[in-house]
Amino acid sequence: MTRNVRTYDHFCLMARALERVGDRWSLLVIRDLLTGARRFTDLMERLGGITPKTLSQRLRELEDAGIVTADREPGRREVWYSLTPAGADLGPVVDALGWWGLRHAWRFPQPGEPLHAEHLLRSATQAIDLAADDHEPARWHFRVDGADYLVESDGRQWSLTAGAPAGPADVTITASADALAGFIFGRPGLDLDITGDPEPVRRFRQLIRILATVVSTT
Repeated sequence: MTRNVRTYDHFCLMARALERVGDRWSLLVIRDLLTGARRFTDLMERLGGITPKTLSQRLRELEDAGIVTADREPGRREVWYSLTPAGADLGPVVDALGWWGLRHAWRFPQPGEPLHAEHLLRSATQAIDLAADDHEPARWHFRVDGADYLVESDGRQWSLTAGAPAGPADVTITASADALAGFIFGRPGLDLDITGDPEPVRRFRQLIRILATVVSTT
């Protein structure tokens, strides 16, 4: 390994796991790779506040640990980073930390604080999945700040993926991240466009605000 690992010297699987993913920024890098492969610039854009040097170091460490893999195609300038199967296995860990944070560490985005649509939609999707008790199929296409996301339910679980849906969506939402945050938490004032048939739109409006409901009861 290329890093100087600080070990706990404990016979404990949690300690061994934290030796690999417990450094500052590591789990956030993993969070941002859970929805698909990313370039270095993509990760910099999502990880507001990280330096290029620190991100490079974390990516090398996660590669060495077998958690991240880098696609360095000969002749191509861009390097694409993605999770290995071991990295993808951390998805439930990231979700559990997010759910804990929603219930115990929540606050509304502060002025000037980086707000990325993917992080907002991850929180909203998780709140719907765990708190709404809604098990009907759905496909919502979000166009936020020039990026596409799909929030969908297969009738068993809600999920978030980056990219436009391959087929038609029940509801399409076009907005900025700030406008979407305001809409979700009942603070309107910025433009947000919602299209779709009346019943899917009504259901969307009801479910997407479950995040604010969860927050208000914790």
